[in-house]
Amino acid sequence: MKKILGLFIFLICILYVDNAATSSIISDPRSMFPKVMRTKSAFHFIHFFMGTFRQMFRNKTQVIDHFNYYDDQVKGNDCYIQGGLDFTRLKDYFEKYAKTHHDPKISVIFAVMTKDAIHMTAEFHVSSQTWLGFEDHFHMLIRAVNDDAVGWGVRYLSMAFNC
Repeated sequence: MKKILGLFIFLICILYVDNAATSSIISDPRSMFPKVMRTKSAFHFIHFFMGTFRQMFRNKTQVIDHFNYYDDQVKGNDCYIQGGLDFTRLKDYFEKYAKTHHDPKISVIFAVMTKDAIHMTAEFHVSSQTWLGFEDHFHMLIRAVNDDAVGWGVRYLSMAFNC
């Protein structure tokens, strides 16, 4: 009986330590989304993507007018940069992806926002469904500036694939 009780207490301690280790991620005030957010199509992803930024910036103007491409901040090992990626090309990429992949599922596996009075950075690590043994993974880093005349607007969009 003592061994069973001891084992039970030990398992409770492990569970407590595990929860304590992950609670900072779950309760992180910068985190805007769950660790995994799934969509079943590129169409849904684009709506999620744009809706997210409209919600982030709370800007009356259309966010797509502010998209611009910049790349140097996200290069990593075995990454390649998608050049000239404005909103239209981002949309085209996902539409093409949806047509060429059977039942594509795109997951935002991590998203975090940091914001002060002037600057904001939103970072997404995005993964798609494994398809024929390959899994697309890409990383987006969006930087925004609060312009008194315009409000929050995206100034730089960086995107790296297969990171």
